[in-house]
Amino acid sequence: MSFKKVFVKRKKSIKHYLWILKNEIIKKDKNLKKGDICSVYEEDRFIGNGLFNWESKIAVRIFSFQDEDFDVPLIKERILKAYEYRKTVLPEEEDFRLVYGESDLLTGTVIDKYQNHFVVQIYSYGVEIRKEKIYQALKELFPVKSIFEKNDFRLRELEKLERYDRLVYGELEDLVMISENGVKLYVDIKNGQKTGYFFDHRITRRKVRELAKNKKVLDVFCYTGSFSINAALGGAKETLGIDGNQQAIELAKKNVELNKVDKICHFIVGNAFNELRNLYKDKKEFDLIILDPPPFLKSRKELSGAVRGYKDINLWAMKLLKPGGILVTSTCSHHFYWQDFLDTLNAAAEDAKRNFRIIDRTTQGPDHPILLSMPETEYLRTFFLEVF
Repeated sequence: MSFKKVFVKRKKSIKHYLWILKNEIIKKDKNLKKGDICSVYEEDRFIGNGLFNWESKIAVRIFSFQDEDFDVPLIKERILKAYEYRKTVLPEEEDFRLVYGESDLLTGTVIDKYQNHFVVQIYSYGVEIRKEKIYQALKELFPVKSIFEKNDFRLRELEKLERYDRLVYGELEDLVMISENGVKLYVDIKNGQKTGYFFDHRITRRKVRELAKNKKVLDVFCYTGSFSINAALGGAKETLGIDGNQQAIELAKKNVELNKVDKICHFIVGNAFNELRNLYKDKKEFDLIILDPPPFLKSRKELSGAVRGYKDINLWAMKLLKPGGILVTSTCSHHFYWQDFLDTLNAAAEDAKRNFRIIDRTTQGPDHPILLSMPETEYLRTFFLEVF
């Protein structure tokens, strides 16, 4: 095929690294426009074909290591391979992240599958102007009931894309029922956070269920109750969920009723930091605490502020644990690396005057695969800490 060319001198010498930064480009063909497909070369060596956007720091997003077009056949092949992989690693599931951007060689694209309802997020200009090809591929591969674009998120601004949410195909139910690890859950695609549900914690939720027997559980930033429900199904004596979103708590109550654990699971609406302090003031104690806060930083420049936030929230949780209790604590900030998190937890434990051992750690589930060549594809980090 004949695409315009871009010549680069890469700062990362990793062959399968999928991003070309703007300052790595040393020459490009004239008339190469925003959104165009281009062929990338380093000296005389062909690297791959990508989507060009000179207005972004990531000037080229490689979508293939072959000389091929970003067309419906390629997209169908990528989605089908992604689906087959999910069915291999999650054979009992039909609800999952179907496409995880670069990890599935569909750069700039996230697709979550809720039965036959599909939620799409696009954060590449080159994909945005070709998104109808993605929708065509989905409709040719699956009995699609709806396709909903959840594009009201910050990453689109980096590509100079407008933010919006909208239904682009079919009819969307008010609540879609899904299943994860045998747990039934209602998802509000239109009004929920992110794409409606957080599939990335499926491994951690399963482990929480295994740990919860006969325990009093605190679920902080509980959203729609998935950790609380898993704990209850694992035999927890009682659970208390805290979230600042009233709408999420109302859906959490529906979810616990759906799983017949409404006598075990309870919820309050409130600011997590304040509620933890109030629980400590009231001398409450818990056997198992789950902390799943939103990201506290978007870049390494915000690290110092994020450390303060993560330290504070974990400090109060640590104080609320009974002897022998377990803290399951997470960060979904990509730029808050494992060692950053570990150092922050150690500082919190010192201030709490408590000693912990690491009994486990988890990351995002297998439907969010991490590429060895792309550390950016890892963002979720969880420690299981036992006080002794």
